[in-house]
Amino acid sequence: MKTEHERLSILLFYAYVLLLGFLAFQILRPFLMPLAWAGVLALCLWPLFNKLAARWGNNRAAGAMTLLAAVLIIGPAVWIGITLVEQASQVVAEIQKTLALVENQDKFRNLWARVGTQVPLPPLGELRGRITEWAGTLTSAVAGQAAGIIQNVTIVVFKTVITFFALFFFLRDGGRAPDLIRSFLPFRQEQQDTLIKQTRELIFSGITATLVIAFAQGCVGGIIFAILGIKAPVFWGLCMGFCALIPVVGTSLIWGPAAVSLMVDGQWVQGVILLGCGIGVIGMLDNIFRPLLLQGKTTMNGLLMFLSILGGLAAFGFIGLILGPVVMAATVSLTGMLTEGVGESVKRDG
Repeated sequence: MKTEHERLSILLFYAYVLLLGFLAFQILRPFLMPLAWAGVLALCLWPLFNKLAARWGNNRAAGAMTLLAAVLIIGPAVWIGITLVEQASQVVAEIQKTLALVENQDKFRNLWARVGTQVPLPPLGELRGRITEWAGTLTSAVAGQAAGIIQNVTIVVFKTVITFFALFFFLRDGGRAPDLIRSFLPFRQEQQDTLIKQTRELIFSGITATLVIAFAQGCVGGIIFAILGIKAPVFWGLCMGFCALIPVVGTSLIWGPAAVSLMVDGQWVQGVILLGCGIGVIGMLDNIFRPLLLQGKTTMNGLLMFLSILGGLAAFGFIGLILGPVVMAATVSLTGMLTEGVGESVKRDG
C-alpha cells in the first residue's frame, strides 16, 4: 500500500510534467510551422543525407544538404510567387474568353442539349457563371497568398531561417530518433524494427514519391503549355502539380479542358498535340517514376493517401499537404502492428 505522501508525490510529479509540457508548447508554438517544414524536408532528404554522411560525417553532410535545400527551394519559390501574382488576372480573362467561345458554338450547344436529355446538366450560361466564379475565387486566393508573402518579407525570411536552421539539426541528430522511438514502443525488438521500417516506407511513399511525381508532372505540363502558347503556364503548371495528387483523373483535369478549348477555338493542331502530350508524356510520368521510387517498398492505398491530403489541408492548412500523409502513415503502421499483436494473442489463447 502506498502512503498518502507517496500518492501526493506522484500526483505532484505528473502535475509538474504537464505544466512543463504546456510551457514548452507555449514557447515552441510560434515556431511550429517552420519546425514542421524542417521535419518534412529532413524526411525527404534523409536517404541522400545518409549516403553523404557515410563519406563526409554528419556535420558536413547536414550542412551540404541544408545549403542544397535552400538553393533549390528559395529561388524557385520567390520566382513562382511573383509570377503567380502577374498571371492571376490573365487566367480569369482567358477562362471567360474560352467559355464564351464554347457557348457560341452551335455544335457544342446541340451536343450539350442532347446529352442533357439523358443526364441532368445545368444550362450553359449557369455553368459558365459557376466556372468563372470558381476561377476568380481560385486566382484571387493564389494571388492574395503570394502577395501576402511578398508584403510580409521580414516574417517570411525569419521563418525561412528558422526552417533551415532546424533542418540542419534534424539531419545531423536524426539518427538518434529510432532509438528514442523504440524506448516508447511496448513491442519486442523485431516488432519495433518492423514498425519503424514500415512507417518510414509509408511516409516515403506518401510524401517523397508523391511530391516528386507531382512536381515532375507540373513542370512538364507547364513547359508544354508555354511551348503551345497557352497563357499563364506557371499558374497552370502549379495547378497540374496539385491535381496530380488526385487519384485516377490527376492532371487531366487541367490539360483535358485546355485541349478541348484549343480545338473549339480552331487551333486543332495545338489541341491534338496537347491531348497527345497529356496522355503520352504528362500521364506517363506517373507510370515511370512510381515503380522506380517505390520498388520493394510498402505503399499507402491511393484513396487513403488522397483523403489524408485533403484532411491534412483542412486540419493544418498548407502544411497539412505533408502532415496529413505523415500522420496517416504512422497510424496505418501502428494499427497494423497492434492488430497483428492481438491476432497472435488470440491464437495463443486458442
